Amino acid sequence: MNEQELKEFYTKGILAFEKQNYDYAVEIFSQIISVQYDHLEARHHLHLSLQKKAEGSKPPITAPLNKIFLTMQADGLLKKDNLAAGLEALEKIIASNPNDSETLKKIADVFYKKGMVLHAINNLETAKLANPKDIGAFKKLGELYVKREDYHNAKIAYEAALKINPNDTEVIKSLKNLDALGTMKREFGS
Repeated sequence: MNEQELKEFYTKGILAFEKQNYDYAVEIFSQIISVQYDHLEARHHLHLSLQKKAEGSKPPITAPLNKIFLTMQADGLLKKDNLAAGLEALEKIIASNPNDSETLKKIADVFYKKGMVLHAINNLETAKLANPKDIGAFKKLGELYVKREDYHNAKIAYEAALKINPNDTEVIKSLKNLDALGTMKREFGS
């Protein structure tokens, strides 16, 4: 599939999503990702489509066992540096439970290790929406925003983590470091 075909296919996926035809949208976005695993917008809309499709329904009873198997499969593939197949296995977990914040964080970690920070942030943002009490997602999100020098969003992420656990020393330290960094930038113009 060339770049023009990908754009047209993506547009069809967006139209399906807007018309609430989530099954078709999932199919389209899954195909795009199978061709171009780092297509951020398709991955984001795949997750949104899966979440909309799953609203009001419970994950299948076999989901926990399926998750264990697919996680082991993904780990093996990722160790062999088969990124596309590893991500595909993780996406299968998301397909059965779109609100699995642990798997979303794992996908984010894969992207982060490959230097795709924006993709990692996108998946962490989805993870925090899936589980607003997941302090790990907020802490990692804060860290990634600091790396991108987006101090405003880093502070928001760390403050959200403190609301979950006001005594988390790691988050308190990160906020102090962030404040010190802001002071240094103002005083020295770095």
